[in-house]
Amino acid sequence: MKALHVRLTLATALLLSLLGATLLVLMNRTSERYAAEVRQRLDAGIAMYVVRELPLLQHGRVNQAALKELANRAMTVNPSAEVYLLDTAGQVLSAGAARAPLARSIVDLAPIHAFLRSAEPRPIFGDDPTSLSRQRVFSVAPITEEQHLEGYLYVVLGGRPERSIAEHLWGSYALRAGSLTILLVIALTLAAAGGLFFGLTRRLRNLEKTINRWANSIPSGALQLDDVVNTGDELAVLSRRFQAMSRAIEAHLCALKTTDELRRELIANVSHDLRTPLASLRGYIETALVKAPHTATELRPHLKVALRQAEHLGRLVDALFELARLESGAVTVKIEPVSIAELLQDVGMRFRLLADTAQLRLATQLDTSGILVFADVALIERVLSNLLENAIRHTPANGEVRLEMRTTDTCVIVRILDTGSGIDPKQLPRIFERFKYADKSPTTHHAGLGLAIVKRIIELHSQHLQVSSEENVGTTVEFTLGRVPESAAVTLVASA
Repeated sequence: MKALHVRLTLATALLLSLLGATLLVLMNRTSERYAAEVRQRLDAGIAMYVVRELPLLQHGRVNQAALKELANRAMTVNPSAEVYLLDTAGQVLSAGAARAPLARSIVDLAPIHAFLRSAEPRPIFGDDPTSLSRQRVFSVAPITEEQHLEGYLYVVLGGRPERSIAEHLWGSYALRAGSLTILLVIALTLAAAGGLFFGLTRRLRNLEKTINRWANSIPSGALQLDDVVNTGDELAVLSRRFQAMSRAIEAHLCALKTTDELRRELIANVSHDLRTPLASLRGYIETALVKAPHTATELRPHLKVALRQAEHLGRLVDALFELARLESGAVTVKIEPVSIAELLQDVGMRFRLLADTAQLRLATQLDTSGILVFADVALIERVLSNLLENAIRHTPANGEVRLEMRTTDTCVIVRILDTGSGIDPKQLPRIFERFKYADKSPTTHHAGLGLAIVKRIIELHSQHLQVSSEENVGTTVEFTLGRVPESAAVTLVASA
C-alpha cells in the first residue's frame, strides 16, 4: 500500500468508479426521460380521442356511464394509464382508472396549458394525483360544451409506481448491458493503468533504493534519520531523506568553514609564535658571534638566553606534533586499570618544586583506598601535567593550587583548582580551541596548545571535561575517568 504505483492505481480505481457510477446515473436519467418523451409523443392524442368519442361532462355533471366506458377503453389502449376529470380550476372531479387513493385534489394547470399551447418541447411533466411529490407525463384535452370550457380530461401515462435504480437497471437490457460494459472497461483500464504506473515509477523506485543504500552506508546518526523517514511512498521517503541530507550537508559545510577558519588562525598563530623565539635565538647567536673574540664569561648570558629560546621552540614544535597525532588518530589509547590516587600523588610531587619556586602552595586531597580507574597512564599524566602547569602559571605568588579527587559509583572526578586570575567569561566557551587561550606575555610565550591537547585526550577516553572560572577568584578544571568495579578491583589487587 505504500508503493507509489499502488497508490496511483487505487486513486485511478476510485476515480473510474466515481465516473462509472456517474455514467450509470446519467444513463438511467436519460433513458427515463427518453422513455417518457416517447410515451408522451405516442399517446399525446389519447385524451383528445376520448373527448371526441364520449360525452364525459353534461351540463357540468359527470356522465358516469361514459366515464365507465372510458375506463374500459383506457385499460384496453394503455393498461398503465390513469384517467381523471378536472374542472376548469384543476379540481379533480372523478378518477376513472386510478389504482391508488388520491393524495391531492387539485392539479396544477400550468403544465396542462403548456401541453395544449405547443407540441414542443417534450416531455412535459404534470402532477400525479396519487402523490404529493411525484410528477408524470400525461395527455390532456379540454372538454367543451357549446364552445364553453367545462373542464379537462387528464390522462396520466405510465401509471406504475417508480422503481428503484437497481430494479430499473436490471429490468432494462440496455442499461444492464451498458453497466456491464462500463465495469469491464473500468477493469481493463485499471489493469493497464497498474502496469503503466509500475513501469513509469521503476526509475523512482531504483533511485529510492540507491539513496537508501547510500544512507545506510554512512556512519550512524550522520543524517539524523528517524522512524518517520521510511513511512509513505517513494516520493515521501525521498523528500524526507533529501531534507535530512540537506541538514547534514549544511552542518558539514558549517563544520568545514569553522575548521578552515581555525586552520587559517592556526597558521597565523604558529607563524607568530615561531617567529618570536627564532628572532630571539638569532639575535643572541649573532651577539655571541660578535663577542666571540672576548672571554667565555661574556658569552655565557647570551648563550643561556639562546638555549632558553631554543627549548621554547622545541616545546612548541613538540606540542604541535602531539596535537596533530592526537587529532589524526595516530595515537593508540592503551586502556588499563590504574591506581588514580598514586598517579595524582606522583604528578603532584613532580610539580611541587615548580610551585615552591613560584611561591605557591600545592595541596592534594586524595582517596588512598585503592580505587582503580580505566585509563592510559601516559596520556592522563600528560593531562595532569598540562593542567597543573597552567594553574601554577596563572596563579600569583602566595596563592594556592589544589589537586583533588572525588568518587562515585561509576566514575572518579579529578579536579585542579587555583586561586589565580581566572578567565574572561567571553573566552571561557572557547578555551579548549587551539591558540584561543594562549599566554601572550613577553616572558612566557605559551602558545595555548596545552588545553587543546587535554580536551582531545579526555575525548579519546570517552569522558567529560569542564571548566568553571571567575575573574580574580580562580579557576576549576575537572574531568572524569571510568571507575573499575569493586569486585574486579579486588581481583586485580589480589592477583598483583
